[in-house]
Amino acid sequence: MRDKKKNAKPYKYDMISSEVERIISEVVSYEIQDKRVLGNANVTGIKLSRDFSHCKVYVDIFKDDKKEVLDGLKNAAGFVRHIIAEQLDMRKTPEIAFYYDESIEKAKRIEELLEKIK
Repeated sequence: MRDKKKNAKPYKYDMISSEVERIISEVVSYEIQDKRVLGNANVTGIKLSRDFSHCKVYVDIFKDDKKEVLDGLKNAAGFVRHIIAEQLDMRKTPEIAFYYDESIEKAKRIEELLEKIK
């Protein structure tokens, strides 16, 4: 007997996750008109909960004042969620939360350290 869980099947989850990421990337890049965000952020990845209720969006920020850009993104989270609801026929539209992706800075730091060792 199959174990019926409330979570989505892996292929369905992957498909929906990639669509949510595509939509969020487009909205952040082209539709958010907030001057704090405009041209200053790029989506690097998302983590969508298995029940589709929450979505963590990781962004790379090109401006020195990262907090200002994150504030602009947090302000636009409702707009982003609205666009996702319009474009995807989902029972639940995920709550959106934006986070600065520190992995790029960490990778640069590791490369610098490796260059020093050589």
